[in-house]
Amino acid sequence: MSKKRIAFVIHDLGVGGAEHMISNLSNHISRETFEVHLIVFKAHGLYMRDIKSDVILHDLGVSSVKKGLFALMKKLYQLQPDRVFSGMGYVNSLLSFWIPFLNLISRNPIYWVARETNIASIINQREPFTAIIDWLYRHTYKNFDLIVCQSNYMKQDLIQNYQLPEEQMVVINNPVDLDHIDRLGDEPLEYPFEKHYINLVSVGVLRQQKRFDVLLEVLAKLDDRYRLTIVGGGMQKDDLKAYAKTLGVEARVAFVGHQDNPYPYMKQANLMILSSEYEGFPNVLLEANVCGLPIIAFACPGGTEEIIIESLNGHLIPCLDKAALLEAIQQCETRQFSSTAIRHSVADRYALPLIIKQYEEVLR
Repeated sequence: MSKKRIAFVIHDLGVGGAEHMISNLSNHISRETFEVHLIVFKAHGLYMRDIKSDVILHDLGVSSVKKGLFALMKKLYQLQPDRVFSGMGYVNSLLSFWIPFLNLISRNPIYWVARETNIASIINQREPFTAIIDWLYRHTYKNFDLIVCQSNYMKQDLIQNYQLPEEQMVVINNPVDLDHIDRLGDEPLEYPFEKHYINLVSVGVLRQQKRFDVLLEVLAKLDDRYRLTIVGGGMQKDDLKAYAKTLGVEARVAFVGHQDNPYPYMKQANLMILSSEYEGFPNVLLEANVCGLPIIAFACPGGTEEIIIESLNGHLIPCLDKAALLEAIQQCETRQFSSTAIRHSVADRYALPLIIKQYEEVLR
């Protein structure tokens, strides 16, 4: 049987869940079944170094999706792939408009797959051209043969808000690479914890969605035994530092910036906090659980509720409820979690080989 030529499409391989997923898929999907091509608008980012040598890389050399759209179509025409897998919502929406044209000029049938990366009805309202993106989702997104959703919540959002047909969708959760995390988790911390404190950690890009402001407000109501480490960079860093000072907690919060390896922070902390107001399917929760770390998270729109099994690997509280977050953190002093059970709670559901197999089945 001849191999299927598959082309993965992503803007770049910088820090992010979509980029990590495309990296994992490109590296681990069956070479017996697929000839793997990776098309990037710009070949840079953290995960570039991880791409295996047998992945055929195509760098369009452009800085934005809009500038590179026609270069992408030209590349797809040249490659004549059997499968096209587009891995980011903004790229998906623009590409969906051109699928009928690309099908018309292609010399062989193409199976088009989109992987949705967030809650479309929320994230699209934050795009510069909301009306256009919403129109594309409602009228051309169905041009994809298959839409992969990370969570059941994401799938229902597309059905209810964009009237996309359920039969064109499948839910495949994000994977977690246990071996990779185990290998990196024992490295020394760049900014070591002081062990006599209760060390809270939160990991994510410093932007509005993550609601680190809420987390700082809750920290201000906790006693001096509690310390918070925020792992991540972003545009809100200076504002959040200033807010921490206003709240009088600047001595109890450490902004350590983006870390290529956040796992030692997860492995050595006492508790992970996710204060986001919405999420797609947060990889950071899976990674923290692999490190044996329990989680307190808002039950926000998205896949968080599908990951956390109450009192086994974490605790869910009403979204943006600061009083409930404060109480949950304090209660975790006496709550007993098993690090082994926490790890198994995600390994049994989301281990990388299990998820790759699910992708292989729908892409054959």
